[in-house]
Amino acid sequence: MSKFFKFEKEVAQNIGLVKSILYQFIKEQKKKINLNEIVEEFSFLSQDEIVSAISDLSDKGLIDFNHHKEQISLKTDFLKKKTLAPSYRQSTRIESDWQPSDDVYEILKRSGIEEVFIDGLVDEFIVYWKDRPSALISFNSKFIEYVRIKWAQHTAEIDTKTSPTVIDNSWKPSSDCFDIIKMTGISKEFAEKLLPEFILYWKNDGRAFISWDIKFLDFIKNKWNFETEASSNGSVQKFDFYNPYEDDTQVKKTKDIAKLKELRNKYKI
Repeated sequence: MSKFFKFEKEVAQNIGLVKSILYQFIKEQKKKINLNEIVEEFSFLSQDEIVSAISDLSDKGLIDFNHHKEQISLKTDFLKKKTLAPSYRQSTRIESDWQPSDDVYEILKRSGIEEVFIDGLVDEFIVYWKDRPSALISFNSKFIEYVRIKWAQHTAEIDTKTSPTVIDNSWKPSSDCFDIIKMTGISKEFAEKLLPEFILYWKNDGRAFISWDIKFLDFIKNKWNFETEASSNGSVQKFDFYNPYEDDTQVKKTKDIAKLKELRNKYKI
């Protein structure tokens, strides 16, 4: 029985820790392995957990799982791929000719994302990271995250009302909206904490929109960026309560400051 188990960080970020450990273990086997051997090797996991994880790896096309014989092996096309990497890799800036790895394509395509859609985002991704000062060890995981966000925005039907409506106290962001927020690296708790402020602002504004999910996404992303920037440079500047959206800068501020203070005190904002 192994004393230590290995896994790849990028794989764990995409399929989960337990499945990434099981997947790495199966990759290292030179032959087909029996389910009972895995159950014995991973005695700290229940058999149900192991079977569920292996079935999911099989559904994703990463392994072959013969349910009748209870035998597991790595997919043949994955066995042909060389995954040799140096023990230490230095952070680098993205190159103009950068391309995602074959494993990235496999992971994204098995998530239902079309290859032509993936290819169409490569140049855009390179331009984005060339304009930033950041240096990374690998851009593959960032690209996976980037493509998934773009795909969600492309395919998700978020709050598809046919006519504009005003917001009310019962409004809640959709599950798709929260999924996109989570994929941008912002916690659901952060978004939920700001929901009363968002509703109060737009109730007082009085305007109607077709999609409140989209407005909420813009609000949360701008709020997150503002607070992140403020904390990094020690700024004590207050967030503009009446104008949290860049696309609303042409709207003249006509709100009464005294009324704002009263509302903030009342709702403890």
